[in-house]
Amino acid sequence: MRTLGVAALAIAALAGHAGAARAQAPAERVALTRLRDSISFSHDTTAILRLERVMIERARAERDDPMHHLRLGLIALRLSELRPGMPHLDDALGEFEWAAELRPEWPWPWYGIGLAESRGTDRAAGFAGGLYTMLGLDRDRLAGSAFVRALEVDPTFANGLLEFARIALAQRIDAPVQPALEALRRATASPVGWDPALLLARGRLERLGGDPDSAVLAFRRAQLLGRDNGLAWLELARTIPLTGPISGDSGLLRRQQTWHAYRTGLRLADASVLAGYRRDLEPITDPGVLAQFERLSDSARVDWLERFWTDRDALELREPGARIAEHYRRWNLAVQSFRLPPFRRRYRWGIEVYLSGDTEFDDRGVVLLRHGEPTVRIEWPKARQAVRLNPLTKSYGSESWRYDRPDGTMTLHFIAREDPQDYRLVPTPAELDVAGDQLALRAHELPGLARMLRAGDASIGWVSEDVRRNGLASMAIATRSDSWERGYRDVLSGRAQWLAAGVRDGKPLVHIVYAIDADAVRARGSADSTGQVPARIRASFFDRNGRAVATLDTVQYLGVPSDRARLVAARAEVPVAPGALRVRVGVELDPELGMVFPVDSLIAPRPDAPRLQVSAVLLGQAGRSLPWSVTRADTAWLDAGGVYAAGDTLTVYTEAYGVPAGEGAT
Repeated sequence: MRTLGVAALAIAALAGHAGAARAQAPAERVALTRLRDSISFSHDTTAILRLERVMIERARAERDDPMHHLRLGLIALRLSELRPGMPHLDDALGEFEWAAELRPEWPWPWYGIGLAESRGTDRAAGFAGGLYTMLGLDRDRLAGSAFVRALEVDPTFANGLLEFARIALAQRIDAPVQPALEALRRATASPVGWDPALLLARGRLERLGGDPDSAVLAFRRAQLLGRDNGLAWLELARTIPLTGPISGDSGLLRRQQTWHAYRTGLRLADASVLAGYRRDLEPITDPGVLAQFERLSDSARVDWLERFWTDRDALELREPGARIAEHYRRWNLAVQSFRLPPFRRRYRWGIEVYLSGDTEFDDRGVVLLRHGEPTVRIEWPKARQAVRLNPLTKSYGSESWRYDRPDGTMTLHFIAREDPQDYRLVPTPAELDVAGDQLALRAHELPGLARMLRAGDASIGWVSEDVRRNGLASMAIATRSDSWERGYRDVLSGRAQWLAAGVRDGKPLVHIVYAIDADAVRARGSADSTGQVPARIRASFFDRNGRAVATLDTVQYLGVPSDRARLVAARAEVPVAPGALRVRVGVELDPELGMVFPVDSLIAPRPDAPRLQVSAVLLGQAGRSLPWSVTRADTAWLDAGGVYAAGDTLTVYTEAYGVPAGEGAT
C-alpha cells in the first residue's frame, strides 16, 4: 500500500496557496483537491498527525486564512477514517464551519461540511430515528443541505454536484431528486457538465425521476467520454428496458441492446462495477450461487452469466434476452414502490417466519423482483384506528397477493407493523389487521381465506392450520425461486403430451402432440379469410442441472374445424439431448389467449446406447390420429387424447436402441 512521508504531505498542503481572495481561485481549489487525493493514499497515521500539528501552528498565526481551516478539515476527515474511535470528525466539521464563516461565498467550505455530515452517525437508523428524520436532522438531510449551499455559491462546482446527486439517490424520505436534477441539467449547459461522473449521476437521477430516455442519453454520453466506462454500460443495461416494451417483436431491439450493454459492461468491469453486477443478482439467488459467481475468472464469468439468464429465458418460454430486461424493469418498479425507510430493520426473532436481510427493499419488493407483479393485489383497508393504547398491536397496512401459475396458485400475505413502508410476509391471513367484513368481500379471490371463513367451530382449527401450511409453502416458493410466468387474459383449454421416439441428426426426437379447444379455433378462423389459424408452440427441455438443452418456438397453421369437432389436434417435433429431462410446453392462439403446462419430466433414450433402451410407445388410430412418417414405407400414428372406444383398432409403434443387428434382447 502506498504511503507518503510528512514532507510530501506538507508540500501538497501548502502548494497553490494564493492568499485570501474574495472569490476562491481555481489554484486554491486544485490545491485542496491535490491534498485530499494525496492523503487518501496514505495510511501513515503518525505522518498525518505530524502534518496536522504543523498546520495547526500555522493556522494559529493566520487565523483568518480560510485555506488553513479547509486543509485542517480535510486532514481531520482522513484521520477520522484511520482512527474511527477518535473525535476527528467533529474537528473536521469545526474547521469547515470556521472556513464557511470566513468565506461563505466559497463552495469548498460548504462542500467540506457536507462531507463531514455524510460520514457522521446516521441518527435515522437508531432509536427515535423517525423523529430525527421528521426534524430534518438525519445524516442525509444535513449533508444535502450543505451541498445545496455549495451549489448556490457556484452552480458549476463539480464536487458539490456529485455529492448532491449521491445524497438524492441515497435518501429514501423526501429525496431531493428534482432539485438535484435541475442542478445537473444546468451544469450540462457548461463544460463541467460533460464530466463522465456527472453524466452518470444525471442518468441515475433521470431514471429515478421517471425519464428513462433522458437517462439513456446521459449514459451514452458518459460511455463515449469515459476512459473506463464499464459502469456506463451497466447503467445502460439497467435503463434500456424502461424505455418501452421488452416482449414480442416490438421489444426485439431493446432486448438486444440490453444484452449487448450487459455483456460489454461485464467485460470492462473493475472491482466496483463487478460489485454492482453481484448486487443485481442478490435478490434472485442464494449465497451459494453468489459465491460461485465470485470465484470465476473474468472470461468464465461472462459465460456463466450468459447461461444464468438464457436458461431462465428458456424455462419461462421467453425470447432470448427477455428475462434480464424484465429483471431490470422489476428493479426500477421496486425502487419506485417498495424501498425500505432509512431506519434500522428489526426482526422479531422466533416469531417472524421469513427474515430477508435485505436493506433496500421490503418483502414485497423481494417477491416482486423474483416473480413480478401478482395476478391479483389486494390493499386492505385498516381494521382499527391508527392510534392504539397498546403499541405492540399497531399496524400500518395489510396486503394480499395472488399469483396464478400453471402448477397452482401462490397466495402471499403482508403486514406493515414496524413502519408504513416495511411490509413483511406472514403465512396466514389470520395475522392480517383487517376487519372481518372486508375479508369476506374479497374472500373469493383468495382460496385459503375463503376456506377459513366457511369453516365452522368444529373444523376451524385444522382448516386454519392447513391454510398456514399452504402459506408457508407459498412463502418458500416466493423467496427461494424466481419466475416470469406467461400470463393470458383468457386461458386456452386443451391437453398435450410429449413423447420421445425416433432419431434426427443423431439425437432423440421428441413429438409434442397437443389438442386445443375447437371453439377457440373456430372463433379466430371466422375472422380470417384464409381459413387458417396460426398457433404458436413453445417448448423448452432442461437437464438435471437446469441447463436448457433444446428449445422450440414455431408457428403452425390449423384448419378451421367443423361444427361437430370439440378439439383440434396437431403435432410438432424437436431433437433433444438424451437423458432425464424436464419439459415445459406452451400453446397460444394470440397474446391474450393461450396456456402454459406445468413443468414435467421426460426420458429421452440414447440412440447409441451400449445396452437396450426403448423409446416411448406411440398409440393411435390409422387414418384418424396424427401421422408421423418414420420412413417412406412406415407411418406411426399419434393421438393427443388417448381415449378410445372398445371396438377401436389401435396402432402401436416403438423403437429399441443398443441391440446389435441380428441379436436379441429382453
